Amino acid sequence: MRGKKVSLAADQFRALALCLAAGAGVQWLCYEDVRAFPAALCVAVILYRIWMKTAEIRERQVFEKHFSEFLMTLYSGLMAGYSMENGVRSAVSDMERLYGEEDRLVRELKEMQKEMSLRIPIASLLVKIGERNGSEDIRSLGEVLRISEKMGGSPDQTLKVCHKTILERMDMKQEINAVIAGKVFEQRIMSVVPAGILLYLKVSFGNFMDCLYGNAAGVLIMTAALTVYLAAVVIGERMVRVEV
Repeated sequence: MRGKKVSLAADQFRALALCLAAGAGVQWLCYEDVRAFPAALCVAVILYRIWMKTAEIRERQVFEKHFSEFLMTLYSGLMAGYSMENGVRSAVSDMERLYGEEDRLVRELKEMQKEMSLRIPIASLLVKIGERNGSEDIRSLGEVLRISEKMGGSPDQTLKVCHKTILERMDMKQEINAVIAGKVFEQRIMSVVPAGILLYLKVSFGNFMDCLYGNAAGVLIMTAALTVYLAAVVIGERMVRVEV
């Protein structure tokens, strides 16, 4: 757990450093004035939020992919005659061999396994896992098992019946994410193009750009252009961030 926290802190620090560097680059590119630090800081904050949100979505997608594999393994164990507790134990062992004990899902499953030994219903544990990790599919599975228990059904039998529907939904989400990934890449390229054009003009035709620096009119023009540019980046990110 400690190693995971250190890794997360290192990723956040790297993201912050890169975003601050990008902000400093925008400050030089648009203003050539240290007094434009607030604009650079604004750019860095926006980029950092986009970066962390993207990392969160990517991590959740990996988490759900691993859970679908866990669910298939658990189902196979139940069909082989295992009880729910033994099926979970066997599936957790398989997942740990595949992804290591530091994997996010493996850590959640180990905690679930401990709580199951205290006679806490698996339905409640799945609901909590889904809520903690922002997974609607896992939370829905827990809710289905919880309703089944209230109606006198067996979690083992309920899972055997509904696992196919859950897996099909997860597979569909993964396919949609794979299609969207290409659009996301295109959007990122288009977001960089305006800054690249401005950098090209500044490096190749410096005299042409001089009129935009060191005067109030140039500051207003650059600020307006930067505002529109950042708004377009934010809107573009929201458009390709599809929640299935």
